[in-house]
Amino acid sequence: MKSKLIYSAILAMTLGTVSGISVSFTSPNALAKTKLARVISYKKLSKTSYNVNKGYLYTNPRLNKKAHRAANYLSWTFYATESAKVKKANGKEATYYYLKSGNNKVKGWIWKGNLSKVVVSTNNNTNNNTSNSGSSGTTQSTNDYAQQKSDISNMLSIVRTMYSQDQDDVLADFENITPKAAYDSGGNDLSEVISDMGEAVNLQSNSNGIRMDAQAIQNAYQLFANRFPSLTSIKLAALSSRLSDTLSGKSSDDVSDAAYNLADELSDAVLNLQS
Repeated sequence: MKSKLIYSAILAMTLGTVSGISVSFTSPNALAKTKLARVISYKKLSKTSYNVNKGYLYTNPRLNKKAHRAANYLSWTFYATESAKVKKANGKEATYYYLKSGNNKVKGWIWKGNLSKVVVSTNNNTNNNTSNSGSSGTTQSTNDYAQQKSDISNMLSIVRTMYSQDQDDVLADFENITPKAAYDSGGNDLSEVISDMGEAVNLQSNSNGIRMDAQAIQNAYQLFANRFPSLTSIKLAALSSRLSDTLSGKSSDDVSDAAYNLADELSDAVLNLQS
């Protein structure tokens, strides 16, 4: 009888321990809620058009559920109508914008650092208006992660100045580009982007579209100028000069041919930047 009582006591203690563990297993659910971003404030925005560059759109500003991958919508135009200042789980504060696509099919909250305002392109400006960190007149290293990341961002901006009908196919090349293999990944990379820009201008029949694509190719050259061996730099400079002359009317050469030739040579040169 005594042994039965001892056994019962041990069993009760064991069950109590298991019960305690069971309760502790439910605690992560409660803890998970504390790890969500906390909204500090909301602010209404005047309707502004943006392109997404990377990251995710979330269903709400607490950032607990991803709705869309931005890379799938690089060619879409979104409209921001509201912002939220949030304190993230890591304690840092950030601002997220609520976006809706023009057809209202894609919407969500995205960090404002992953956005760029839509730029309306025209064919009247034949100068390079693209901000770039690679053409300051001195040779710069392209093995630096920050440089590669900057090149991807700048090229994305350049492609968005192309003729609208030619952007989608080129923007698709950005989907799997990574800074560590920005120039030659054996797949999607900046060399491929420039090559496809050349194909786009070569196939385009709209005169305005040709000029816009050609100027984008010229801007891409300006981004990478002074980062190649001397012989390559001389060849590219000559092709760029020829394109400038055709765009300004100083030469009767075909704009499309001049742009394609520059893109073809530049694509090969950028490919060789990958270490």
